[in-house]
Amino acid sequence: MKNNSKNRQEGFSLIEMVVYIAILVFMLAIILEVVLSVSRSEQAIESARNVENSAALALERISREIRLAESVNTASSTLGVHPGRLILSGVDNEGDPRTVEFYFSQGKVMMRENGVSLGALTESKATATSLIFYRFASSTTEGIRTRITLESGTSTNFKVETFYSSTLIRQ
Repeated sequence: MKNNSKNRQEGFSLIEMVVYIAILVFMLAIILEVVLSVSRSEQAIESARNVENSAALALERISREIRLAESVNTASSTLGVHPGRLILSGVDNEGDPRTVEFYFSQGKVMMRENGVSLGALTESKATATSLIFYRFASSTTEGIRTRITLESGTSTNFKVETFYSSTLIRQ
């Protein structure tokens, strides 16, 4: 009996190589899709986080200042329309007169105290598209309802949301 091992060749056949490459390409396509999906999800989450953080910061500061105020300067405030302007009057810890102003400027909710700008209340990656203040009052209470619309993100991961807050002025 002759040994046929000399005629046998070692290695992969062409069909085996094509099958292995096809499996590899398929696996790479799945991995790429997963990575892209995670990236898109991360961008969407960041857009939502920018909008929500900006709203929380702005509304919390506006509400706190409204609660501390003694009155709303309705003559100088712009109420019920965009861009809104809210001017609050009160006194500071030493009993000196104090005015606080909230206004819209270049896509940001801004704050001014006694005529000095304290800067933006919204994050740099979020844009305010609407700021409206509404005054409500009865014989015993006075308050302000604040409406802010914020947006963030790119064309593929864009987040727009409107936030509301109602706060009573101390009497």
